Amino acid sequence: MDPAFPLCRDPRFDEPVRRVIAACADFLRERMRGRLVGLVLTGSFSRGEGSVVPVNGHLRVLGDIEFLVVVPRDSDYRTLRRRMGAWSREAAARLGPAHRLAVDLEFGPVDIRYMHHRARPSIFVHDLATHGKVVWGPADLLQAIPPFATDGIPPEDAVNLVFNRTIEQLEAWDRLETVEGEGLLDVAYHQCKLVLDLAGSALAFAGAHTSSYAHRPARFADLVARHPALGARLPATFPLALERAARLKLEPTADSLLPAGDAAAQRAWLRQRMVETVPTLAALLAWELEQMLGARESLAELLARFLTAQGLRRRARDWARIALHPMPAPLPLSPIRAARLFCRSTPRALVYGAGVLAYLALGHDGRVPADVSRLLPLPRARTPRTPAAQRQAIVAFWRWCIRNH
Repeated sequence: MDPAFPLCRDPRFDEPVRRVIAACADFLRERMRGRLVGLVLTGSFSRGEGSVVPVNGHLRVLGDIEFLVVVPRDSDYRTLRRRMGAWSREAAARLGPAHRLAVDLEFGPVDIRYMHHRARPSIFVHDLATHGKVVWGPADLLQAIPPFATDGIPPEDAVNLVFNRTIEQLEAWDRLETVEGEGLLDVAYHQCKLVLDLAGSALAFAGAHTSSYAHRPARFADLVARHPALGARLPATFPLALERAARLKLEPTADSLLPAGDAAAQRAWLRQRMVETVPTLAALLAWELEQMLGARESLAELLARFLTAQGLRRRARDWARIALHPMPAPLPLSPIRAARLFCRSTPRALVYGAGVLAYLALGHDGRVPADVSRLLPLPRARTPRTPAAQRQAIVAFWRWCIRNH
């Protein structure tokens, strides 16, 4: 990796982050014993937009530092992926404090064929090929990815970004009960990221993706000018919220991310921010689904149409992947319920639908609609009953069949 490449907007924070990144390569080489082909820095830090704040006498990375770990064979990928989560936590606990840096690390394994054959057009692959930085391994490692323009990003990928952020909000909603101290800064940071990613999804959907958070508010304003129907759907306050989110992402401070007060007051403030974002997410998702499905209906009707729009071939492929998943399911699954759901949709679409319905409920009384649990292949006797249990089941199934697969 070029040592002159900026990692953050504030150059004061670059050096400790850079040392941790270099140490990650040594950490993985030691454990992988010759099976490491390459280590690639991805995400905000690869674009020079990483977020770091001074707090309590040390530096804290907001979000995480993300890496793609390239291995030589698919068999290595399947073996090592079980260990990567534990290695990520171990590396963060060991390497961060050594450089007075509180940090979360994420190691995501792929086999080398991903670069040549599996890296299909998407937001992630575009940003990887354009901004990824090879920390260790062949300097031309990313050049094997077939190039494509931003208008080659499938609209479905942009919609999936909204779905994924929706379910992450469910997780944050329940986790907030036990978060305190610096952990509250992370929740506040992810609220800013949510606003930025909603705008990013709309831009990618319209073929105008930009990786830069700094450019996103202006690009989004141009998009709304070209698509008045989108602007009419969104709350009038969204453009200002987007500008604020971009400022906080690029130049965060503890005081600007959270209001003064004790942990209870800050939790209440964060919950209110989450509730206030529900109409924005719902409006943007409805706009995208309307165009993708060619129908102008309510969001609930669009979700139902989205579920039934998954063809037989896609359903067969995705349910087969579930059956052959290399890691055990986090919850007991019902083959009978799975067979019934096979006739309805894919696992991905079903958990996305369940996640959106549960998320929309946060804007009311929090009660999740009774039919949400029926979208998951769980035994009737193990169907979660409380809203919190339903949200937890959705998050657990999503992590297993989408986030970590």
